[in-house]
Amino acid sequence: MSRMLSPYLFATGIFSVAFWSQLPPLWVILLFVPAGFLLRRFWAPPSFLLLGMVYGCLWGYDTLGHQLPDEFIATDFTVIGEVYGIPVRDGRRVQFNLRLDEASTNLKLQKLRLSWYGDQASLQPGQVWQLQVRLRRPRGYVNPGGFDYQAWLIQQGFSATGYVRTSPQNRLLEQRWSLDRLRYQLQQKIAESHVNDDAQALMSALTIGDRSHISKDLWYRLSLLGVIHLLVVSGLHIGFVAAMGYGTGSLLAKCFTLICQPVNARYTGAVFSLVFALSYSALAGFSLPTQRALIMVMAALVALLANRYVGRAMIFGLALVGVALIDPLAIMGAGFWLSFGAVAGLLWLVPAVNHVPKWRLFFRVQWLMFLLLILPLAFWQLPVAWFSPLVNSVAIPWVSFLVVPLCLLGVVIIPISPGVAEWLWWLAGKQLEWFVLLTGELTVPAWLPLYSPWPLTGLSLFLMSCIAGLVLLPRGIPGRYLAIPLAVALFYLPTGRQVPLTVTVLDVGQGLSIVVQTRRHTLVYDTGPGYAGGYDAGSALVAPFLRRQGVTGLDALVVSHSDNDHAGGVAGLLRHYSPTMWLVGSPAVEETVPASEQCRAGQFWRWDDVEFRILHPADSRQKNNNNHSCVLAISYLDQVILLPGDIDASVEHRLLPQLQQMAADKKQFALLIAPHHGSKTSSSKQFLAVIRPQQVVFSAAYRHHFGHPAESVVQRYLMQGSTVWNTAEQGALIFRWQASGEFSMTAQRKQARRYWF
Repeated sequence: MSRMLSPYLFATGIFSVAFWSQLPPLWVILLFVPAGFLLRRFWAPPSFLLLGMVYGCLWGYDTLGHQLPDEFIATDFTVIGEVYGIPVRDGRRVQFNLRLDEASTNLKLQKLRLSWYGDQASLQPGQVWQLQVRLRRPRGYVNPGGFDYQAWLIQQGFSATGYVRTSPQNRLLEQRWSLDRLRYQLQQKIAESHVNDDAQALMSALTIGDRSHISKDLWYRLSLLGVIHLLVVSGLHIGFVAAMGYGTGSLLAKCFTLICQPVNARYTGAVFSLVFALSYSALAGFSLPTQRALIMVMAALVALLANRYVGRAMIFGLALVGVALIDPLAIMGAGFWLSFGAVAGLLWLVPAVNHVPKWRLFFRVQWLMFLLLILPLAFWQLPVAWFSPLVNSVAIPWVSFLVVPLCLLGVVIIPISPGVAEWLWWLAGKQLEWFVLLTGELTVPAWLPLYSPWPLTGLSLFLMSCIAGLVLLPRGIPGRYLAIPLAVALFYLPTGRQVPLTVTVLDVGQGLSIVVQTRRHTLVYDTGPGYAGGYDAGSALVAPFLRRQGVTGLDALVVSHSDNDHAGGVAGLLRHYSPTMWLVGSPAVEETVPASEQCRAGQFWRWDDVEFRILHPADSRQKNNNNHSCVLAISYLDQVILLPGDIDASVEHRLLPQLQQMAADKKQFALLIAPHHGSKTSSSKQFLAVIRPQQVVFSAAYRHHFGHPAESVVQRYLMQGSTVWNTAEQGALIFRWQASGEFSMTAQRKQARRYWF
């Protein structure tokens, strides 16, 4: 029993470090090593847990040791390195990865994630460039329910991010051969196929693991149907190719035995299986998902070649250890839970239902896997693919047995006959065109929630775990039907919030987005920025936060004005939510969205004892777009939260009579979102003298070139007694008001702190 637990405890020890707020001193970690071996003599299982923690800590120290030191942030470097991976052009820039030569800098930097703006020469993998770059330490936004970009950068081994500066020193030094260059050439050949863009993008994803050309809309549609795992290089395809390799090797061995001399079919099949899986993984660039799948295949082959029985639990544990060793932060991503959840489900479920005919087994496994994976989908706020059992029953044989072999045959044949390879890719592309066309006809009924409709609480997760466990009980074990009352209880979980008012200032970088929640209503004020490459805060940050809170409908959206850092995420947010009420500050926004209504001073509404009042603009004749901003005052009991957008001192002066009246009515300005991110043109002394806010939040980017907030403005607030916060330093800031009027604040970067922050 202890032997079976050992790999699980070792992997748990490694993964646990990912949740630590800081790493212990190195000397403490080194003491753990003899302690672990000493403990192993008396009680083996805990020693593996301890040794796993040691590995996780040492990996963390090594990774952080290769990152750009803080004192060199925004410093220019001249570096020499090789382009690896496939560069991606989005808009007016190219994003690419650079692996530095050892002598490139005096620092211990290894890999850079860079952007190059303008019409520079075409970047290709294998090119060695000398570049002048400006770098910054890996860093990301920190929001509840948001994607941890910083953890992703660390997982990929990046020491810094940055951009290429215009300089005469930038020049191409040489061209080296690399596997990524071969992948790039295949991508160019696939792009010449006479099929539509979606089919080309999916062929690239299936053949070389390049997802960059799949449009956001197509990705979203395929996610809703639960088939996105079929249309990228995934564990399913690696396993399928490995099985093909095993079958090919076994067949050749049997033929060789008949013709010449005996050859062990099992060993030959295992070798071919490993070669096939390695080749496909290499073709996909050895991305982390393919590495996970490859490790699982290798664990299965070890069990196959062992001369004694190796249980399924041990095979699974060895695969878990392999993934933990190469990627100690894998547990932070949804892909880890979905892939290992699927494998665990197959190992557990298939033997329990293998008494049924094969065709029924296939359909039953699809249904059981759907039930099993609902829990990680709900936790990670991913779309619940209600049609996935039905769609996958058709899509798996279609894509895995037809499209993938055609794509890979094209790769094998292209050196011999490019014309045949092109025909094979055309045939695969046509299959994908039809697949996208047919799946596009499937729409999820409006009454089915696309995401988990419950706030992510311990109770909701516990109930979903119990329901999944009961439904998946093997036949003959009583208790399966207890899932029905638990499912009913899940639908009747209270969705009302426990506090009367919550104001969350999201961390969106250089921009603004605020979510205001009463007991039964939700308002979003501004949506953060959008960028040319397709990234926008509305879909990447605001919508995931709302889903994490269990928000299924948006009651109001207020877009203060049309500047990109406030309105750039509108389109992205609207892909997920349709607001009941929509107020805009700039006429430019109102013209593009006919359903919206212009903000007007005096507009008023009440939600659950919380009052909302628009203070500005009184007219739409402002010359400065920033001064079109909707100024929203939120009142609860005797406290006011003021959201002024990007107004400058002239509008602040115009608002003084209304603000003075509030002060005369014994209203306290509990929270102010600093006007214009703390710019010198706002936060005038007269304005602050009237409102005297207790708490002030600056929504700004970390070390942005705009320099927000201005130091003189920060000192102005501090001098008059305000407590100041900055999303760049503290991440998302959550203010919660109790029924008594008392409020508390939570800084997400501290609340969810990880050792790499």
